Parts: sequence; C-alpha cells; structure tokens
Amino acid sequence: MSLPAGSSSSAQSATGVVLEGLRKLRTAALLQIIAVVIATVASFSALGALLTGNILAILAAGASTIALALIAIVLLLVAVYAFLLPSAKSFASWRPAEFSTPSKLLRIGFLWGLIVVLIALLLALTVILVPVALVVAVVGVILVIIGWVGLIIYFFKLRDAFNSTLFLVAAILTILVIVPAVGGILGFIAWILVLVESGTIMKRIESGEIKL
Repeated sequence: MSLPAGSSSSAQSATGVVLEGLRKLRTAALLQIIAVVIATVASFSALGALLTGNILAILAAGASTIALALIAIVLLLVAVYAFLLPSAKSFASWRPAEFSTPSKLLRIGFLWGLIVVLIALLLALTVILVPVALVVAVVGVILVIIGWVGLIIYFFKLRDAFNSTLFLVAAILTILVIVPAVGGILGFIAWILVLVESGTIMKRIESGEIKL
C-alpha cells in the first residue's frame, strides 16, 4: 500500500533534518578531536623545551604553544557553537519529546555558561570586584556542568533513536570524564566514537537500511 503524498513528503523532510543533525554532530566531533590533538602537541612541545633548559628553545616553544592553544580554543568554540548546538536543535525539531531537553541543557550550559564565565573574568580584572567575580564564576561553572549533563542525555537519546551501542558507550565515557587522570582520555575516545557512529548511521539512512 502506498503512502499518502503528505506522508512521503514528511518522511523526506525528517530524513533531511536527521542527516543534517548527524552531519553537524560528526563535524563537531571531528573538530573536538583535532583541537585535543593540537593542544596535546602544544603541551608536549612546551614540556620538551623546558626539559632542555635552553632559554631560546623555551621562548620559542612558549610562543608556539600559545599559538597552538589559541587555535585549539577557536576549534573548540566552532565545534560547540557552530555544530554541536545546531545538531541538537535539528534533532529537537525531529523528535521534540526526546531531544528538546538535552538541546535546552546544552544551550544553557555551553552558551550562557560561557557568557557568565567571561563576565566573571572581566569582573576579576577590577580588584574591588574579585569577590563578586568568584560568585559569578561559580554560577558559570554550574551552568557548564548543566551543559555537560545535557551532552550525556543527548548521547543517550541518540542511542535510543538509532539503537546505537557506540552512542551508549560515548555517553558512559562522557560521564567518566570526571575521573581524575584518565577523564581527558575517555572524553577524547568518546568523541572518536561519536565521529565514527555519526558517519555510519548517515550511510545507513542514505542506503535505506534505517527508515525514519
């Protein structure tokens, strides 16, 4: 039995929205991975220069480290604000009941959280307002934690939507980033899994293996 024309159009629209969300999520993951690699290279470069004890080498490494750190920060900002948040918004338009909450939490945490932290830094520049800056900074950190919780929920919802084991593992690893010493590595692995799984699901949707 053929579907009504409206149903076919709706299915095509849903497919486009989901593919766009996955595409943005994959790009966000890729940029996160590149940023971490750049930051790691910068750290080892600075450490290696310090171990040599050569002043010129230390100064050169310091300049390159700052440049690489700035590049990493820009990539992280682009990953979050140009791709991660829009990807969650795309899925929220597809299934509002499931993705609206993580989308809102991500926006609250990573958008408003950053703004509040920047305000705290500006307040800290004036010595008299340092106590206020500390209070504002705490609020900013709390908001960022809310964003982190939103990211975890987002991965769990993606797991449910696509019956994906890799998104489930990514969600669990994202929870474990709070573990000292290994948290950063686990977070890095989580983004690799997100990168791989987003691409895989996109191919399965395009091939018709996954019906929306």
